[in-house]
Amino acid sequence: MSSNSNQREYKYFSDIIGDSYKEWMNTKIILDGGTGTGKTYFVLNILGKYARSQKKTILYLCNRSKLRNQVYDRIRELKLRGTVYVTSYQALQKKIQQNEAIPQYDYIISDECHYFTTDARFNDYTDIAYNFVMEQQTSTVLLISATAKSFFQNLINSGKVESKNYYKLDKDYSYVKKLYYYKKDELRGLIDDILGNEQESKIIVFCNSGDRIIEMNKIYGDRACYYCSQNAKSEKLKRLCGWKEKKDPICIKRYSENLITFDKRILFTTSVLDNGVDLKDRNIKHIITELVDIDTMIQSLGRKRSLDVTDHCTFYVRLYQKKGLQGFINGVKKQLAPVNLFKNNYTEFYEEYGNGKKRKIINKNEIFYNFFGKENTFASIRINECKYRKYSQDYEMFTCMKEMGHKEYLEGILEEALIKDAEEVVCNVEELDIFIQFLKSIENKRLYATDQFFIKSEFESVGLKLRYKGINTFNGALDDIYKDIYKCRFYNSTIEGKAYIDKRRKLENGLDNPNRDKRYWILEERKAG
Repeated sequence: MSSNSNQREYKYFSDIIGDSYKEWMNTKIILDGGTGTGKTYFVLNILGKYARSQKKTILYLCNRSKLRNQVYDRIRELKLRGTVYVTSYQALQKKIQQNEAIPQYDYIISDECHYFTTDARFNDYTDIAYNFVMEQQTSTVLLISATAKSFFQNLINSGKVESKNYYKLDKDYSYVKKLYYYKKDELRGLIDDILGNEQESKIIVFCNSGDRIIEMNKIYGDRACYYCSQNAKSEKLKRLCGWKEKKDPICIKRYSENLITFDKRILFTTSVLDNGVDLKDRNIKHIITELVDIDTMIQSLGRKRSLDVTDHCTFYVRLYQKKGLQGFINGVKKQLAPVNLFKNNYTEFYEEYGNGKKRKIINKNEIFYNFFGKENTFASIRINECKYRKYSQDYEMFTCMKEMGHKEYLEGILEEALIKDAEEVVCNVEELDIFIQFLKSIENKRLYATDQFFIKSEFESVGLKLRYKGINTFNGALDDIYKDIYKCRFYNSTIEGKAYIDKRRKLENGLDNPNRDKRYWILEERKAG
């Protein structure tokens, strides 16, 4: 935090900074504070007007188009056009890649600067904007975020930002009713307890992987909504989440300025929901997060926007055991190992990865920019420094979590207002047959040829290696292992022998039926005879 004041006495950045901004000259400044702490107000109403009076200019960088448009509207209202120029990191990166000249600015505002690290995992070019911002020698750079604790700590530890220039105000967590910690196996009991005891409350669950969403779909089926990235690798996951022809998933709906929500009682999502999606709905009362990355986890907890002082929410954070944390460490080490060797000893790196099967490891590495040339030749490959920095930070974070314990680590980095009354939740966890839950989730639904492929994969997930995906094969497998405990089987025709064919012109939502005139199966209760 800034060493020149006790920030707990203040509510807004304009108070904590005072007139110090007039002395800033070609330096780096951190503004670490949540919604309502006046970050944008300070930048535009105070620093912006000051810059206008001094005939200085400001470049305002945004991570999302929605934020860019909001900032531009405010610039216009304050008559700061000609002083403040707003653009996106992505547009800046494109200009730099195309060798376009970037004007000199007296101030550069790097808003939502967690973009450099959280987006680095899926954006190959965040380091271009990062290098531009951090290499400025004749501009004062303001790095602003509410959810960049790890990133900011790294900047301080590495000396890129002086500790006296770190201004911090705690986020207002008055809308948080309670924070609970839970373990992996308690998730279903937690959800079912809420559904059973609260009539209208909605739940957001941030899953740590797409596979976890698919697993939850086997249990909750049509009772929940599902959300993932349009660029998800799993076609099964994208189909489940409603991506089609590059259209937005239908589960997130905007009814009005103060009602942006999902219609079912549960939403299972990956961390992609962190990126620019704000939900507003008084019925969203519970947010459960499995995300282990600290900055992303904090962002997930802030996805629901509180409408007023009566709009409260309960948070649940999953605790990881040492074995799970070691899995994260191993995954990060796998990415870092060849990169560290490349940086420290290229000759040894080339001997290790230059030829044979190991060369393919480099092609798949997420930190290197490009493919590793042809065999038997030295290749020109580059490192995405933002990704390298992110993976290095993750390695340090996961290692500390394992050594200290996950809960102890969280309590050392999360704000006191959030964790002071936190408790561990204890649920009665029943042993669950996930395969049975999957079968129940597809009962009485039309199952087309495309569905039969993933049904086969589900059978194989429980150790049933099926040579064919025919209806008799599936039913035979059900008889072998579930005859006495599961009541349904697959049918492809009526009792009279008439094939099931989908004759619907329109779906229930009014759209054309893409499966019209196609054959399908039904999984339903066993028929007599």
